[in-house]
Amino acid sequence: MAKEPLEVMAELEKGMAKIEEGCPELSAAFVQMDNAAYVEGELERKYKELIGLGISIAVRCEYCINIHVKQALDEGATREEILEAAAVGVAFGGSPSMAQVSTTVLKALEAFEE
Repeated sequence: MAKEPLEVMAELEKGMAKIEEGCPELSAAFVQMDNAAYVEGELERKYKELIGLGISIAVRCEYCINIHVKQALDEGATREEILEAAAVGVAFGGSPSMAQVSTTVLKALEAFEE
């Protein structure tokens, strides 16, 4: 059963703070790499978030799914665009990915849509 999106985000934030405290070099390197990956270039950030969502679904990362649904919405993605990107993740991830879409993605949309 999918966890509540706000709880997932809070849990991740708490864990990342512990990693930053215990392994500051690792944390700084990860944040720098992640920020660099999402800088707007030829692709707008919205599309990068949708790509991230599709990958997150294929690898079944509940934390990543919630982050990318929220950030895609924040970047102006529509529910329809998010579900279409999710479909690509399912194409690569199969039945377990479909389970993530029908639980985690839908819960995240409900929690983060305005």
